[in-house]
Amino acid sequence: MKEVFQKKNAWFKFFNLNSHRIRDVEVETVVKILSCGLISRGFHLYRCSNRACEHTKKIPISCNSRSCPTCGKRAIDEWIEKTKNMFPDCSYQHITFTMPDVLWPIFRDNRDKLNDLIRIATQTLMDMAKKEGVTVGIFAAIHTYGRELNWNTHVHASVTMGGLDIDRNWKEVNFKKDMIMRMWRYGIITMIRSLIADGYKNISKSFVTTQYERPWLVHFDKPTKDYKHTISYIGRYTKKPPIAMSKILAFTGTHVTYKYLNHRTKKYNRLTIPMDEFFEKFIQHIPEKGFRMTRYYGLFANAVRGKLLPRVYEIFKQVVKEVKKLTYQQMSLVSFGHDPLRCIVCSNQLVVAGLFLGKTTKDFLECHTELATRKRLPR
Repeated sequence: MKEVFQKKNAWFKFFNLNSHRIRDVEVETVVKILSCGLISRGFHLYRCSNRACEHTKKIPISCNSRSCPTCGKRAIDEWIEKTKNMFPDCSYQHITFTMPDVLWPIFRDNRDKLNDLIRIATQTLMDMAKKEGVTVGIFAAIHTYGRELNWNTHVHASVTMGGLDIDRNWKEVNFKKDMIMRMWRYGIITMIRSLIADGYKNISKSFVTTQYERPWLVHFDKPTKDYKHTISYIGRYTKKPPIAMSKILAFTGTHVTYKYLNHRTKKYNRLTIPMDEFFEKFIQHIPEKGFRMTRYYGLFANAVRGKLLPRVYEIFKQVVKEVKKLTYQQMSLVSFGHDPLRCIVCSNQLVVAGLFLGKTTKDFLECHTELATRKRLPR
């Protein structure tokens, strides 16, 4: 991704023309990507455990940005392992909440309303379960992009097909698709009407009414106990860049060619677009600072999971294992079959010899021009 941004100073040119409308968080994210892997960010120094061998290796400190292909992959792996271990062994239903495409731009213009979007989706499930006297568990994620990198706001939710009743016994529950759709549609339209009342002028009341009168698509997957697959699916889409590097086929500094899976044909299409359009598509999906793409509700809510989940584990006779954080070495072995801490000279193990701190993200922001144009960084 760094090469895509730096080729023929493409990002530098784009930024100079559009800096007045680029969000600060977008600049910071790009700077993180451009500086990721640089020794000047700081590094861990490793030396060979064989004292007769003088080989050393510097491993740079990563940028930890979810939009960075390398760091995003690590975040995915860690989140998936942690979440898989937390969920009880029961049936789940994966539900996708969508809306008419003409409403998508509203949430790009009003990014703070993305919080309401995920709240409204999950509240429909919580309310329906409450009528059955049950507290269910929900984890949900908001997506802002489609496979073509276009802006496409929708919510993925996975909900337990049962929950704890007032006596803390497990009770099965089923969700009615038509009712969920109507509740979701009503919640979103009500929110949009409130925006219009507050002065939002990019859409009319009458047009909103026409969208309220049409059916919306809320997709219900078949209930399954294979929740680990759903967790992996959601994790890949919420904690990674909006486009995988494997999808980018070519970049010239003026155009980018990438492939995407066409939902209708189930085949890959190729798309070639100007660099400026690619940057527009890419950075629009960078969330605001502190925005949580994934949320937990009901049994999984942070405030109550410590009290409620042990009872659920007891009901399902489930033993929860402690999840240890994957190390850099373990992730490299799992993902690539390569041990980065194996000495290339004598094949012995490398051990930590020291940590050297370098420039911070704040420092790198002052070097934005140098990073974008591949010039030597100031000391």
